[in-house]
Amino acid sequence: MNNHDDSADKPSTVPSKGPVLSRRTLLKTAATAAAVVGAGSLLAACGKDEAPAAPASSGGPKGSAAPAAGSSVEQPDVRLGFIAVQSAAPIIVAFEKGLFKKNGLNATLSKENGWAAARDKLATGENHASHLKYAQPIASTMGLFGSAKLPMIAPWTLCRNGSVFMFAASLKGKLTFDPKTWKTVADEYKAKGEAFTIALPWPGGWHGLMYRHFLANAGINADKDLKIVTQPPAQMVQNIKIGQMHACAMVEPWGARGVSEGVTNIAMYGHEMWKDHPIKSLAMVESWAEKNPKTARAIVRSIAEAAAWCDDFAHREELAKLISTPSYMNSSPESLLAPLMGNFNWGDGRTLSDKTHAIAYNRDNHPQAREIKWFMSQFRRWGMTEGEPDYDAVAKSVGRPDIYAEVMKELGSPAHPASDEAIKLWDGTAFEHQKAAEFAKSFAIHNMKG
Repeated sequence: MNNHDDSADKPSTVPSKGPVLSRRTLLKTAATAAAVVGAGSLLAACGKDEAPAAPASSGGPKGSAAPAAGSSVEQPDVRLGFIAVQSAAPIIVAFEKGLFKKNGLNATLSKENGWAAARDKLATGENHASHLKYAQPIASTMGLFGSAKLPMIAPWTLCRNGSVFMFAASLKGKLTFDPKTWKTVADEYKAKGEAFTIALPWPGGWHGLMYRHFLANAGINADKDLKIVTQPPAQMVQNIKIGQMHACAMVEPWGARGVSEGVTNIAMYGHEMWKDHPIKSLAMVESWAEKNPKTARAIVRSIAEAAAWCDDFAHREELAKLISTPSYMNSSPESLLAPLMGNFNWGDGRTLSDKTHAIAYNRDNHPQAREIKWFMSQFRRWGMTEGEPDYDAVAKSVGRPDIYAEVMKELGSPAHPASDEAIKLWDGTAFEHQKAAEFAKSFAIHNMKG
């Protein structure tokens, strides 16, 4: 497997925006600051189409709202990394709407050129918090995928839904949501002396783990029977277009763009495989968060308020425009808006509008132990770790539900509860996190070590 992670996109930094305050603005600021006490109420509408706007977006300039009393932080100057995909929206909105400023932070955003780079900048301290794939803080804490063992925390789930599994449009009619069709096509390529090639954004992410599970339903061990390469999402559609690979998995906006450009079709959306699957998390190095507890919580608080704003469907047209610029997604607002509004297009004539499966930023942001353990069980199944991991200890260490609960209490908003329900996949598979070790060993197709 090729774990190389690079991109033609160059990193860029976006400095924190400080307003020029006129007398009129100062009066508005005072009114806005007074409203901050009730800011948590906007989180109570999680998952609904109609949620109230965040205070910082209601009249005053970006960054104009004053920090709440007693909210001084240890390190006001912070830098957050992000990748140019739509799951980064809460980080961008927290910056653009002045929510970091309101919570006492002078934030700088850094656009990274790949998931490994985002992880490494967090590990070295160049970034203090980062948009990461859900699996990355878990893997870093366990010392997997070539990185040194470095405990990270992920106290906020940034995004649910928004995943796509795509293939070259030339294979339209041959590949479907039935994994047996993938076995047929892969065998055809093998007979011609060619390898059926799938690109993943990061080898141990949700997409890679789910692709392996999906293909194993047809008797395919993806690591042994196919060719898997690692590429940034921004390169995948173009590389399918020029014939370098046959299929890929990533998050929006690249699914919508691939279909609109006639380059790809979508075999299945992520929500068809696992409803409301976790995709990205807000991560920090554990030692930094322990040294700077008020700063860490101020970051999470800012993201929480931004998430509520993002999940108001009345804001989504503005959101698409806001994140479309070259500094962020560098994509048309139209391509960004479709997945935000729950408009799905498989590229084969099927379309669907369903907001319940749209990208969700404020739907169960609790760092669920059952989800962390599912990832660990798949690391185990696919030989990405040796021996039995300590499922409970890692889930508690990475998730830090205590931080999540504290922030929600500060905001005056009910927290999403911890859930012990089994995770149910489209194929009837049910993962009970209390039996994670047994689950990892229950499959005929695996690469288990030790």
